[in-house]
Amino acid sequence: MTKPILESKLCKNCGVVKARTEYYKKADTISTFCKPCTLERNRLAAPKYFGKYREYQNEWRNKKYSEDLEFKTNVIESKKLSYNKNKSKLNASRRQRWKDDPYNPARLHHRRKDVKGRTPSWVNKAELLEIYAKCPKGFHVDHIIPLKGLIDSRPVSGLHVPWNLQYLTPEANLKKHNRITESELLLLV
Repeated sequence: MTKPILESKLCKNCGVVKARTEYYKKADTISTFCKPCTLERNRLAAPKYFGKYREYQNEWRNKKYSEDLEFKTNVIESKKLSYNKNKSKLNASRRQRWKDDPYNPARLHHRRKDVKGRTPSWVNKAELLEIYAKCPKGFHVDHIIPLKGLIDSRPVSGLHVPWNLQYLTPEANLKKHNRITESELLLLV
């Protein structure tokens, strides 16, 4: 014997009689609480369960990945397929993020590597830190000869030393980018 189909029902939470469409379907019947009440109850209960299922899933996946060779090869193949399918879109978004976000971790990593690689061992690091500390508010510390740049379209590599640093306004620094001309260089000498 099947239950009769109800056209409306009393919500146990808010106590309002609402149409059948205002309840979520539950197998061959409808839920006890109306949709707004169900959403509110779920929102209130979410912090209690937040991350637990994800932690369980991650543990299971890591264990399966390390123990099951077939699972591991399937994951690797699916990642390769996904990358090859979306390669141009992914690379375009990475290039855009590199260009737009000065705090992009990859960009910062390369910047730190460049600075470290162009800082001689004999330089007084306290002097360098002092120059950065004394930078006037609203100015940038700029390398006169860029660390990785161009002098009249020829590659150049300046050093990260105190006498190669200057204070520039942000506009002038961004306009200069990593380029300098020989005439500008002669004016500085």
